[in-house]
Amino acid sequence: MKSSFLVSILFSILPPLTLSEFVTSKNGLQVDVYHLPPAPVVYQSSTNLSFSPTAFTLIHGAHEAVLVDSPATFLQGQNLTKWVKDIAGPHKSLKYIYVTHGHGDHFFTAQQIAATWPGCQVVAKADVNAHMLQQYEEPLFTDLWLSLFPGGQITSQPFNATLILPANGTFEIEGHVFRAVEVGQGDTSNSTVLHVPDVDLVVGGDVVYGKCHQLFVEDLSPQLRNQWIASLDKVAALRPRFVVPSHTKPGDGFAPSHIADTKLYIRAWEKALAMSTTWQELEDAMKTQFPLRAGSFILRWSSQAPFNVASV
Repeated sequence: MKSSFLVSILFSILPPLTLSEFVTSKNGLQVDVYHLPPAPVVYQSSTNLSFSPTAFTLIHGAHEAVLVDSPATFLQGQNLTKWVKDIAGPHKSLKYIYVTHGHGDHFFTAQQIAATWPGCQVVAKADVNAHMLQQYEEPLFTDLWLSLFPGGQITSQPFNATLILPANGTFEIEGHVFRAVEVGQGDTSNSTVLHVPDVDLVVGGDVVYGKCHQLFVEDLSPQLRNQWIASLDKVAALRPRFVVPSHTKPGDGFAPSHIADTKLYIRAWEKALAMSTTWQELEDAMKTQFPLRAGSFILRWSSQAPFNVASV
């Protein structure tokens, strides 16, 4: 990320508004989703852009629970912790926080949240854990994460997952198997999804998107975008009944059609990029084709990256 990349998210002025959605209940497990609302950003003097909304999934049984991913800032972590307590109730314990991939907005508060429940472990595949540690390397940490979340909002102390999953990627609560499926490329490398067969569920991380603009800053070549499509085929092969994208809006639903819609967006991006001579043309083309998608900052950043206006 170039050092000139300056973004300030105005989290301090945001009201603590969230929305909880029930997904499904089956075989002694229940699935609920916490929606973190979009945050306004200031980027390259523009004040009308917003970061993408993000969903965090809680899968819980009679006594134990698994949280998938955790947000970036301490305040967001506090609010998510309160929600987990409210949903799970006093008689359930959060046993695991599973990290789908190495982007900081999906794990920075994992240790903070885990500390609320004695024995709670932060869980990741080995290559995801390595990717997490890379987020603290310079200049990436300062130029991206500290500019996104200034003023002591995020932890600056690198940490490892406390449970590195075996090669088969499985862990359990109350006899229910959870499987980390390493699909490869999503909007970043070393991406996984979490498959929970007993509730016909896939939590899609940043591989499957809802109605939010998709990040292409780390998918600048056609080869990488084709790999992302291949990853989506791997998700579809799991034949889930419910799919929770990490970046989605309340009301987008949890249908498997998100998989095909994510592919559609990638292919539309490919065509729009080929026809665009400026980042403005690319951004406008995607806005026109997908007017209901959220995350205008992600669209702006992604549109500029192929034209070397902003790049990782």
